[in-house]
Amino acid sequence: MSTDRTPTSSSTAADVNDSAASTDDQHQNQSQSGPTIGVNDLLARERTLAFCGLVPEDDASYPDAVDPAKSDGRLSDGALSFKEVVRHLPIASSGDLYADNRFVGQDGNIDTAEIRDVDGLDTDAIEQATGMSVKEIATGAAQRDSLVEISDHQDIIDERRLALHTLGLPVKFRWQIASDQYCIVQPTDAYMPTVGALQKRGATDAFGWAHYRDWGGTLKMSVVLPDLCRTIVPPDDPDDSDGDDSDSDAASRAQQRDDALTGVASGESDGEGVTVYGGFQTGYDFRGSQTLWARPLLYVPASDAAIFGMGQRYSRRHVGSATDAAHERANDRVPINEWWANIYDDIENQTATVDRAILRSRAVAIDFEDVPYAIDEFYTYLGIPGKYAEEAADRAKAFASPPTSPTIWNLQLSLLVALDSLYEGSHASDTYQGYNEVAQQLLRQPSHSIQLALKEHDLRADENTAAKQLPPEQQSLSDAIEDLATIPGVDADTETDLSNVDAQRIQEGVSGGLQQKLDSLAN
Repeated sequence: MSTDRTPTSSSTAADVNDSAASTDDQHQNQSQSGPTIGVNDLLARERTLAFCGLVPEDDASYPDAVDPAKSDGRLSDGALSFKEVVRHLPIASSGDLYADNRFVGQDGNIDTAEIRDVDGLDTDAIEQATGMSVKEIATGAAQRDSLVEISDHQDIIDERRLALHTLGLPVKFRWQIASDQYCIVQPTDAYMPTVGALQKRGATDAFGWAHYRDWGGTLKMSVVLPDLCRTIVPPDDPDDSDGDDSDSDAASRAQQRDDALTGVASGESDGEGVTVYGGFQTGYDFRGSQTLWARPLLYVPASDAAIFGMGQRYSRRHVGSATDAAHERANDRVPINEWWANIYDDIENQTATVDRAILRSRAVAIDFEDVPYAIDEFYTYLGIPGKYAEEAADRAKAFASPPTSPTIWNLQLSLLVALDSLYEGSHASDTYQGYNEVAQQLLRQPSHSIQLALKEHDLRADENTAAKQLPPEQQSLSDAIEDLATIPGVDADTETDLSNVDAQRIQEGVSGGLQQKLDSLAN
């Protein structure tokens, strides 16, 4: 059994339960006669930290389009700076490990009777092979220690909780037992390089939020860059050259449906479309299950919704020496300062792809009057629990025109908003991230998601009373947007894909100056 050599590392220490724990568990006596104090009064097991600006000296403020009062706590008028948030994150320490040796007493003498009683150990064979009795062997051996040092593993601990444990508070302080090759990448080492990089490009108005749990052992942090702002404009309708003002085509209806959803008043948008900010999400885990990672994100200020997974996921294993550039290059690894530049480059590279996905999602709608299930059932078919599905469905209907025919953009954004407002667990948890990825999939691969929901409906349907909805030729799920036109209830009759010409026009028209800004960051 692994244990720290110090008395404070007793393996019988009890953990402190989460916010649902009883009052007795939350508030423990420091001593029999001392004051009542709870561990969570001293350290937060789970917390959301808002930031605005890079350093305390920045006179940063949220953009006019962002209202922190509507963010459910992840943004705040009293936000810290990015640098202060990073300094609030814990420092992990590496401790030595020892195992109890029950065959050796505190005086160093070996208990040969205990050795003879070990099941599966043939002590007679040992004596025959050595020509000595077990007792003689033990007498001639060097003095043993009742604690055996473990040389191929290390104890990854939180010194703050170790200190509280030492003072008598019953709290565990270990995040994991790692191999001797494990390299702790501290939050300050991982994230402070981003301050200089963003200052270099003048992006001192960056804002966002950090969710952590397990006393900071797991972190997911979102960084929004207001200067990476663009407005996605629907392409001109090629069939509208005769001046017909009819709004019967799908692209026109999609714009009207999404005007209210994205904060643009109907009739006043002047073709401006939806405004989004670029940024990145990043995280780490001291508990051994993940690496340091980052990936681009989009932020929709009108709905306070973050769309994750919009680009390549970059990760760095906890090995080597993260802050020693020469050491990392010698071992074919990218130093962490340079590692961030690859992520910023990816935000630039994803511009055309993201713009195209948003345009497409606003041009494709599902008419739920033409399918045998409601909007909330559509969400549940994709794996979303009922209470979130119902909230998202109500919101989608409220912003759809008609209410029974929301766009893909509406459906995914409504789901994100519902999760943010109703999810009571940790926003740093894998469960929350999994629900969020359902919305990501809707935006990035709408054909796949719609077919998946239809296939799930068909699996649940009673063959005697319900007709199959997914055409036989689409029983194998496809990512091809062209397949949407043949699916019942999907309204995509004027735009099922964007041509290369459209995509190029979008990139040049709405992203002017963006590449130059990102180049300055990478350099």
